[in-house]
Amino acid sequence: MAGEDSVRSGRDGEKIANEILKLIGWGSASYNINIDCAFPSRHKSENRKQSGTHGLDILYSYDNPLYHDNRDVVIGSVKHYEKGYPQYPSTKKSDLTEFLQDLAVNLDCARQSDDIVNLIGNSSLKTNYKGLLFCFSSLDSELEYDFVEHIDNNIEFGKNNFEEIFVVDNKRATFLVSSIKNATNYMSGATTKFIYQNTGKNMEKSQLLLSGEKLPVQLINSEIIPIVKEDREKISCLIFCNNPYSKENVSRLIWLSHKLCGLTNEIRIYLPNYDDNKQYEINGVKQLFKDEAFTTKITFHRFSKYDIVSLKESQINLNSSAYIYPPKNAEIVHSNIISDDIDKILPFGDFLIPKLRTSILSEVNLKSFLFRKGIVTLNKTKNDILPLFSCLLLSPEELDGLKKTYKEKEDKPKEIERKAKIRLNNISLWEAFNTFFPSLKELAASSIPKNCNLLDNPKLERVNADYNHLKILYKIEKENTNKDFLTGKTFHDAEIEIKYDNKTEDLIFIERHTSSETYKTNKNYYDSFQKSLKKNNLLIEDFKSIKFLDFDNNKRIQFLLSFLEIRESKVFTIKNITLESMKLKADEEIDDIPKDLESWIGKVSALNLYGKQLDDTIYLSDERYRKAVLCEKVKFNIVYTYLNRSGICCVEISFQGALKANGGYNDTELLISITPNNNSFDNNFSSTKQIFNKEVHRIKENSYNKFKQDLA
Repeated sequence: MAGEDSVRSGRDGEKIANEILKLIGWGSASYNINIDCAFPSRHKSENRKQSGTHGLDILYSYDNPLYHDNRDVVIGSVKHYEKGYPQYPSTKKSDLTEFLQDLAVNLDCARQSDDIVNLIGNSSLKTNYKGLLFCFSSLDSELEYDFVEHIDNNIEFGKNNFEEIFVVDNKRATFLVSSIKNATNYMSGATTKFIYQNTGKNMEKSQLLLSGEKLPVQLINSEIIPIVKEDREKISCLIFCNNPYSKENVSRLIWLSHKLCGLTNEIRIYLPNYDDNKQYEINGVKQLFKDEAFTTKITFHRFSKYDIVSLKESQINLNSSAYIYPPKNAEIVHSNIISDDIDKILPFGDFLIPKLRTSILSEVNLKSFLFRKGIVTLNKTKNDILPLFSCLLLSPEELDGLKKTYKEKEDKPKEIERKAKIRLNNISLWEAFNTFFPSLKELAASSIPKNCNLLDNPKLERVNADYNHLKILYKIEKENTNKDFLTGKTFHDAEIEIKYDNKTEDLIFIERHTSSETYKTNKNYYDSFQKSLKKNNLLIEDFKSIKFLDFDNNKRIQFLLSFLEIRESKVFTIKNITLESMKLKADEEIDDIPKDLESWIGKVSALNLYGKQLDDTIYLSDERYRKAVLCEKVKFNIVYTYLNRSGICCVEISFQGALKANGGYNDTELLISITPNNNSFDNNFSSTKQIFNKEVHRIKENSYNKFKQDLA
């Protein structure tokens, strides 16, 4: 019976997938075909179920309407759980990993298959091979279950080659089917077609509106589906968004509707939880656009949700295939007044890509974003990933996710510590500030960038009422340029902490910054503070900090790795600590360089390494390699428990910019950053961080004295 249940479940999954493909215009797809394995020895070694042939659940090809001169060949796989998705964490990740790896193998062989060429024919267009994984559950309570969130970012695909794999689970399938069904029911006599956004690679200037029957695979798991309905009297644009109602989302969707379908007679925007009581708010948002001729065309609605399991019994009627353009006699209004205000936009295509290219978001950030969206890619460089982004439509929540990543990367708190000896002649540090030292407000007002403003007055505080332990707190407002559009107007905290021991005459100057702007302001204040000490004959010994050239190559790596010693902490219980990433390059001034590093010379400016067990890599474990490598940064992930709470902490130790210094390494100071991991669950991390900071600085002091160069 178990075997029969499995067969039935598989057939039901295929029925659901087939009906979805009909809905998106892929009704002529081929099913259940076999192709010869092009790499039998490799795939057999990877423990695949078959090594001689591969069974493809779905095969479909089409000319990509989002990217001219490109043809997509889609290899699909269907998985179905009749009694619900497997329970996390026992099997969900392993199931998804296996499904994706199997599909990657099929894609790898499909690229070499004459059988597929015979089925789809030859083409002069550039052919791209994409994967499509349907993964359904028939359990009623899992109608909108997000199975994609369990994709493992570290899946190993071996030597298998493919462009992307798109994953459609219950959540994404329900939205897709609901959007198309709602659109079909509106103006039932009119054709239903998908709008193709301008990607910069698919439209001529003469084209006003491009649409067609086929939904490209790039939009199959999208949280925004734009559809056009056309009859002899009018053209209606329907935009479906799977994000909840908010005034901010409304504003962005109005902007998007202008860019996608300003040349239509009617625009209907659908949200899952909209109700008419919000109309007064929407009217207020519309007024912000200052173009009543356009905004009066827009109405908001709630879309009905459809049970994808019922598709097993459905019969889909298809429209004829064609591209459409606004008829000459249509009453159309195109506004030029709608602005591209940062807070109101949902950028796509040529509007989005230049901004992503120049932003501080890395290829790792972009790949992680795609994983969360249900898109798996092997592309390794940022330039390779960006063409895919040009074919996507980002929802408001997805754009906010990118913004959050951007902000976290830019605003990651970093700390620099400098020490000196001063003599205050029996007065407190507090009194000295009022007597000798510069005003931060005056300095900041003259030194912060033109696109920044100092908010309120910088605040000088005594720490625990101690007159020799002071903090200066301030905040700047940054008005981002179009280059950095993802963040719009942002706020950045900064802090300067100064401690003085009147017995030892030790002064510790700690600056903490969250952006390049606050770093520069802190640095300017430090320079002015140091000049004031010298001018007033208060400085006994110059400031010292830990710098890149305080170590030779070998000792520097040992110093950076010494922070692994936090595992021996008597304060925390460290369950696990791993070296997550490192940044290094070959030292071109070393004569005796290992042969395999010689190829780096003149070609690799810096290399970021990510993965598991990095501390065992030859660059770190072998002294001969350590002597030949310049290491700028290491980052650790620490799983801990402290008191009655647990969490995951990221500790980054770096000489930021050292590998770009062109020999000026001596000015590159040690930076320490301690942040919670994205998956951490410590609700009181701010207090935990203080303890971590003490532990990290304890190790820093001990290790510096142990590994610094003896220049005597």
